[in-house]
Amino acid sequence: MRTPLRPTLARQKGQALLLTTFSLTALFGMMGLAIDVGYGHYNQRVAQSAADSAALASASAALDSIGQVGTPGCGGNVQCGEATACPAGGNFAVACKYASNNGIAQGGRQAMRMAGGVNSTAPGVPDVGNVLYWTQAVATQNSTQLFSFAGGKNMNVAARSTAAVYDTKITPSLYLLNRSSDCFASALSTLGVVCGENFLSALGATVNARGGIYMSSTNGTGTSLLSLGSSGIGVNVAAGTVVGSATVNSPFTYLMGNGGISALGISNWSSAPQNGFPDGDDFRDPMRGKGQPPAPSGLNDHPVPAGLIVGSLLSGIPTVLPPGNYYASNPLTGRPLGTPITITGNVVFSDGSSNPCNGFCNYVFYGGLVTGALATTTFSPGRYVFAGAQPVAGLPGVGLMVGLNSIVRDQTPLVAGKITQNTDAGEIFIFTDSNYPGLHLPDAIENSGISFPQVQAGVQGGLGYQATLHGLNASSPHLPADLKPFAPVLIWQDQANTTLKFTGSGTLDVSCGAPCSNVLSVPGSQELILQASQVGGRPGVNLYGTIYTPRASWITVLGLLPGDTIAGPVQIITGALQMAVSTTLDVDPVTTPLTRRTVSLIQ
Repeated sequence: MRTPLRPTLARQKGQALLLTTFSLTALFGMMGLAIDVGYGHYNQRVAQSAADSAALASASAALDSIGQVGTPGCGGNVQCGEATACPAGGNFAVACKYASNNGIAQGGRQAMRMAGGVNSTAPGVPDVGNVLYWTQAVATQNSTQLFSFAGGKNMNVAARSTAAVYDTKITPSLYLLNRSSDCFASALSTLGVVCGENFLSALGATVNARGGIYMSSTNGTGTSLLSLGSSGIGVNVAAGTVVGSATVNSPFTYLMGNGGISALGISNWSSAPQNGFPDGDDFRDPMRGKGQPPAPSGLNDHPVPAGLIVGSLLSGIPTVLPPGNYYASNPLTGRPLGTPITITGNVVFSDGSSNPCNGFCNYVFYGGLVTGALATTTFSPGRYVFAGAQPVAGLPGVGLMVGLNSIVRDQTPLVAGKITQNTDAGEIFIFTDSNYPGLHLPDAIENSGISFPQVQAGVQGGLGYQATLHGLNASSPHLPADLKPFAPVLIWQDQANTTLKFTGSGTLDVSCGAPCSNVLSVPGSQELILQASQVGGRPGVNLYGTIYTPRASWITVLGLLPGDTIAGPVQIITGALQMAVSTTLDVDPVTTPLTRRTVSLIQ
């Protein structure tokens, strides 16, 4: 029998070597492909990072140029046009610098292209609305494949990113801005001068803030109420202090840092306050960078003999008070008196036409305005500046005082007892002094030697008074363009009327290394008073819009009877809020809220 043939050892080794060679070839190919794919993903991430940084830098530079109130237009740091290679100037050059710092530079195998526009939609990006300016960055990189055999010799990656300057809505009900170093005299407690207070409620007050609350103070609850503050002039209390009892209904209350609520009695919060939030936009003045609402100009002078305006006794036929500068004057000499102007009867601020002043009137009052008992005062859509008043017994003068059972109102009526959004241009009440930027003094006042220092802002009144007022309406074609960035402001307190110094652009002056101090001409004038009321069991004070006072000021809600209420779609921006005994602040979110320009990626 013949023995079957068997492979020799050499043949076995040859086959193994051949199989190993084929296996290694495939393995190295897969390894090369994996390395090239990984390298490609890395290049893609670099390109995307460069595009993102370029788009954001370009849009941010444009916002710095436009500001919070400027009109976007192409040129300078607001470059527009179709995609082009990195240019030498403007915000596109800023973008390309950021792209280079993030790995993609113009030239060689790398390229950056930038595009932008103000009147069109960014290519390939759905319209997101409210966009004032967009900028788009496209980063590309060509690199050689190192190991793999598939796909050719070159590997191209590209990334696109789009950023925009757009209006974002500011919707919370309460922005309380005071920091732990901001001190003031608290009239509603026995604490005297307090530092870092955002909220103080005394004996049964109620706050319904349905849009939420932000508090900027980092004062915690463990600080002794009797210890000296860091300034040595007062005490540090908690960010929020409840004396007696209080009810706060809000979907959220967010406190910066270690801020806390101290209850010296009963505190009922519908949603427990939360702290630990870092410093950021939510704890800063939403109005920063907007400057201040501009003053009117070119007004006629209306001296008021003895400071008394006697209005009509007929409710349907009011006395018409035309636009202009109003001040109390000596009946014999015509010289300014510096005293408040008092209104009796039924009057309307208007030029008498069916569409007053073509939709928007302008008034300036020197010395303060008082409406007498039972008076009815109607404010047409317009700008009303209360430019200073003489102190009384060492206390600041009052800008607007409403008499017993009197009425102040505008032309938008209540609907079913509730205030609604206005359809006209609305009103803004600016409380300031005679030095307000852009204000042109009447010659008689300028030559009189009488000073008109800062006034106590707000709406103060007697028993049973009624107020129905609407802030600026940005959707009205009659609202002046330079006031649109401030809509829906109803009450504005001069940024010069606070113990901190502001720049002309409306930001805190930190040239001192910290917020610089400001010396008030009349101490205490930085307190804004909102006098609550009730009529027939309903809120007597119905307001629509934003009430603003700067940081280091405060708003006090006062009442004469238990249950006195201020109601309406209202947003309050202030340093601190103080609620008096048994008063109610009942506020809903504003239908068309304040907006602020910001920058973010939209694609």
